[in-house]
Amino acid sequence: MYQNFETLKNALLDGNTTRKRIIVAGAVDEHALEAAFLAQEKGYVTPVLVGDEREVARLVERLGFGNAACEIVHCDAAVNPSSVAVRLVHEGRGDFILKGKMETKDLLKPILNKESGLNDKGFITHFGLMQLKGYHKLLAMSDSAVIPYPSLQEKAMIVKICTEMLRRLNYEKPVVGALCAAETVNQKMPETVDAESLQAMADKGEFGSAAVVGPISFDLATRKDAAVIKDYDSPYAGEVDMLLVPNLVTGNVMSKIWNSEEENILAGCLVGANVPIALTSRSASMNEKLHSILLCSLLSG
Repeated sequence: MYQNFETLKNALLDGNTTRKRIIVAGAVDEHALEAAFLAQEKGYVTPVLVGDEREVARLVERLGFGNAACEIVHCDAAVNPSSVAVRLVHEGRGDFILKGKMETKDLLKPILNKESGLNDKGFITHFGLMQLKGYHKLLAMSDSAVIPYPSLQEKAMIVKICTEMLRRLNYEKPVVGALCAAETVNQKMPETVDAESLQAMADKGEFGSAAVVGPISFDLATRKDAAVIKDYDSPYAGEVDMLLVPNLVTGNVMSKIWNSEEENILAGCLVGANVPIALTSRSASMNEKLHSILLCSLLSG
């Protein structure tokens, strides 16, 4: 169990692992470069910068990182930097990708290309990891950025891929809470039916060592005292490792509310592709970008 991002960082640095190579696609971007070089200073990564060579070098120098070790890979203006990043991954020259100065759709197009991309599994989703005031350990959350209204089959894929990510973080038996507005099955609330089905699938071992509990409300998933008050009998009440939100809107709204609290720390990336992809909101703080890079460093390779 990781109590906070500090313990997660220590797990990375104490593991004596080789620094991961972060490919910044569209590296003529101040915030992306600052995050990448700060992550380098902390021992997470070595930057590989994709963009116009002269412009990137000029910006690196202006930001004060001229003496820092990095690789600059030239990319002509007419070429999509993401396609270069994808090629570098195939060549074994990068471990994960950070979005720089480019549109998300342009970043994803080469990654999702069926012939030359990085989507061998055919399914990409968003994985969030959060340090929330009042919760006793880091808490993961499912898609708040990619799949608007996941079907039961898509929710099952989300659980499968995200619990694989938690195992990479050394969670032996990840516990997923399938969030709903209530903890009882109601045919008029399809998410409760899906939650019951997902719990049954987990009980049959379809998600390996992972457990799913649901339907379950947020208070029961994160507070043992609420379970006592509501007479909710589950060993997982107040102990979930991941929240499975019913749809993108729920996850997006929850994450933005949490982000407004300064003591909370949020990180996120796209998973399911051959390598993780650090993809934060345009309004994301430097802290969020840095912790997203840390997360990708631990999930890659």
